[in-house]
Amino acid sequence: MEAEKALKDLDEIKLIQKRFELITVARYRDKSRMRKAMEVQDKLREKSERFKWDSTKELRKWRDSRYAASS
Repeated sequence: MEAEKALKDLDEIKLIQKRFELITVARYRDKSRMRKAMEVQDKLREKSERFKWDSTKELRKWRDSRYAASS
């Protein structure tokens, strides 16, 4: 009976640990992806200021090419 309780407790701890890992990894990944996207947007903004480009159009091209490559 005590062995069953110990196994049940261990399973619960493993479940909590797995959830914690998923949450922390997801948060890290999102921040790095956001940072990378901001860098690309900044580069596109620099181009638009230098060459009088429409930055909205350039961002749309970048997003379209990014999603087309991942599909």
